[in-house]
Amino acid sequence: MKQRMERVYHVTCHECTFEGVFEDHRTALDEWNEHERDDDHRVSILEIDRPSPRKPA
Repeated sequence: MKQRMERVYHVTCHECTFEGVFEDHRTALDEWNEHERDDDHRVSILEIDRPSPRKPA
């Protein structure tokens, strides 16, 4: 059975290469707001589910 991580947030800019995945909602919002404010870019945030990361072999 695969475990799922919930409340993972994908933040991405539509005008440059800024992108990040955050497990903390507040951090994701802070990054989103800071990038929009500092760079005047359009940024979106999406809550996603993803499989838990695999440990290195």
